[in-house]
Amino acid sequence: MEDALAAENLGADALGFIFTLKSPRYIKPAEAKKIIDKLGPFTAKCGVFMDQDRDEVLETASLLDLDVLQFHGEESAAYCKSFPVRFNIVKVLFPKDAPFANTISRCRADAYLFDIKQEEKRDAKKVLSSEVKKEIAALVKNNERVIISSGLTVENAADAVKLNPYAVDVASGIEQFIGKKDHAKMEQFIKIVKGVS
Repeated sequence: MEDALAAENLGADALGFIFTLKSPRYIKPAEAKKIIDKLGPFTAKCGVFMDQDRDEVLETASLLDLDVLQFHGEESAAYCKSFPVRFNIVKVLFPKDAPFANTISRCRADAYLFDIKQEEKRDAKKVLSSEVKKEIAALVKNNERVIISSGLTVENAADAVKLNPYAVDVASGIEQFIGKKDHAKMEQFIKIVKGVS
């Protein structure tokens, strides 16, 4: 609750709630609801799911009145398209999905988030490669809504913003430890991203 309200007060546009048990940041829907009920009407609420049963996702999304469903696994285009239009869909893409323009043409979503798989992050590949960034730049020029994630910190946020993405997504880069945000880093990160010197 403390982290969510601080993020909102500092100007975060969206808050992510992770509903896959595969993540160390997993939150139970009932706990997420307590937080979401305290948020203002203009903060987007994003549920993060990974290869989960459609009915389970829909039940959680409806219970919490989520705005965005972010699919972080191997979900098919048909799966992504099967949800009611009231939910915005973000499909996560990984370096293995390149060339991205081809992948996107098969999977129409409202936005695409670029990340690195968790097991690769453990191998110190935490940031997107220059090749991936070139493809992202081309997608941005083609008016695709691109969200940059993966290893973002206060130190490299400005570089990510230079690609002119639709949004950036940060978690571990502004944490004291897994699941607990560092409010000073969070404030600095948001100021950098929003161009406040």
